[in-house]
Amino acid sequence: MRKLGTVPIFLVLALVVGHATAQEPQRIRGKITRADGGSATVQTADGKTVRFALSDSTTVFVLTKASFNDIDFGTYVGAVSERMGDDKYSPIMRDSLSWLYRGFELRIVEEKLRGIAVGHTKWDTGPNATMTHGWVDDVEDRVLSIKYGPTDAEETDVEIGPEVPISKMALGDKSLIRPGAAVVVGLQKGAEGSAAMFIFVGKDGVVPAL
Repeated sequence: MRKLGTVPIFLVLALVVGHATAQEPQRIRGKITRADGGSATVQTADGKTVRFALSDSTTVFVLTKASFNDIDFGTYVGAVSERMGDDKYSPIMRDSLSWLYRGFELRIVEEKLRGIAVGHTKWDTGPNATMTHGWVDDVEDRVLSIKYGPTDAEETDVEIGPEVPISKMALGDKSLIRPGAAVVVGLQKGAEGSAAMFIFVGKDGVVPAL
């Protein structure tokens, strides 16, 4: 096993995709059906149609295909997972046992976004779902130790099975927001309706489910 030293963390857009705030965005998932310079419309999986405004402050991220082989020690990642049963412990050895989490999706974050949403928080894809952002501090087979702070308590060990979708996350631009694109949108509601704070756009067949 190999451990890392301190990794510099830059708090880039830290509230975009992670930590809960008093104005945590509502996330919708679906496909773009209409887009113009100032607004877009998404049809969700359950058939709802949601229209929202686009602005200069809307941040666009693009997700492309990746593999487990793209991960190395120190790679900054984000993982959606759930803690497994009380008898499931991580194979990564420490001074004390750690719970094992089952991963459902993993994204490899480009280096310029290192530090985005760093931490471990609840997520909205299920009652027990969590989102963890941090750097890969250890690897045992297909279990990643995702570290988001200086102590052993600030690590989550996530099993990334062969079936788990893995993508690369990078900054994109609004040209990606076009009909047919699979997206996750973070909406902020205001007096004049909903506006997009951020949009994840899948490319090359990637469907963002985060």
